[in-house]
Order: sequence, then structure tokens, then C-alpha cells
Amino acid sequence: MLAKNPVLLRSELFDGLNEATVERLAATARFQTFAPDERIITEGQPAAFVYCVMSGFIRLSKSESAGREADICICEPGDTFGEYLLSGGGAYAYSAWSADGAEVAFFQLSDLQALADRYPIMHRNVMRITTRHLLCALDCIAGDRLHTAAQRVANYIVSRCPASASQVTFRLPYRKRILAGKLGLAPEALSRAFAALVPAGVAVKGKIVLVDSVDLLRKAC
Repeated sequence: MLAKNPVLLRSELFDGLNEATVERLAATARFQTFAPDERIITEGQPAAFVYCVMSGFIRLSKSESAGREADICICEPGDTFGEYLLSGGGAYAYSAWSADGAEVAFFQLSDLQALADRYPIMHRNVMRITTRHLLCALDCIAGDRLHTAAQRVANYIVSRCPASASQVTFRLPYRKRILAGKLGLAPEALSRAFAALVPAGVAVKGKIVLVDSVDLLRKAC
């Protein structure tokens, strides 16, 4: 369990708790590995657990009445999902899926609620996480209204480039279909956006992205 503590210790939900408390918390957790695209929770399902990503990536999605789903967030190691339930609510507000395979820690919701009553700092942490999600949602709305698909992809690529770099080569952290969902695009729209950025010096080979000129790419944002 000690080997897992670094991930739990850097989780925003547990920020401010000492290592001994996190260790005791980890001892109550259940850990499970999920295959790529495996469902973890279903939107509207009665809630029993709060989750922390230990490795890999988790995508959260919302559905509409016709059954279509849209990704709303990609969770990385140390991120939690379902933590808003500490402030109330009895059902999951979204579905969660393993992206390319992931390990997740399950914490009994009632245990975390009792812990939060003992350590009110956890309620502050939930508020910080919720605020961050709200601000990200506002950025996404603005991006949908103000940016073309190519501009959204260009901004994402620039965010992966060191500030001082003139040329960059990096590997996408997950499949292109997952990236498309993160950026609010259909997979075919992502492919067209990559093609539209070729004149800006961007080349994509599988999961490898080559940026010939970061300055030129910034002008495409």
C-alpha cells in the first residue's frame, strides 16, 4: 500500500491530510484494473463509491435522451471522480470509462463522508475541485463558440510545448479518439484539424506529433 501513497498524497481531494491519515485511508480502499473502454460507473446509477485514478486515464461522459454520449473530462493519475458526492447527492452525474486501461482506487462514500466530517479541509478541497471543473466547463463553452476545430487542436498542441522550445516532438498520451472527446470533436473532425495544421508545420504520425515551428503554430491558435 505504501507504493500507492504518492499518487494518493498528490490527489487534490486529500490535500492537507497527513501521510498517516492517507495511509489509513488507503488501507480501506479497493483497487481494480480496467481494460480499455471498460465502463466503471453509469450516469444516474446510485452512488456508493468515490474514485481516485492510480494509473492510466479515465474519461467522463454525459448522455442525452437518444443515447448519444459526449466526453466531458479526462481524469489523470491523482484525479478523483465522484468527489462532489461528499457535499450531497445520491447518484452519479456522469458515466466513467477506462480510456486505454487504468487502475482505480474505490473509496466507500460513507467512509469518506465520515472522514470529511472529521477533517473539514476535505470539504474545502471538494469546493476547489468543483470550482476548477466549472472554470474548465466555461473555457470549453467559450472554445466551442470562439474557436474552430483546428484552433482547438492547435491550442492543445501548444499547451504540450515547452515555452522556450522552437521545435517539439511529443507522443500523445492517449488514442486520438480519446483526444477528440477531450477537445469536444468527432474523431473525423480531429483528423481534418490535424490536416489543416500541416501548413503551420504540424505533422502527425500515429501518436507522434512533430511541430516544426512552435511560433508558427501559435499564430494558428
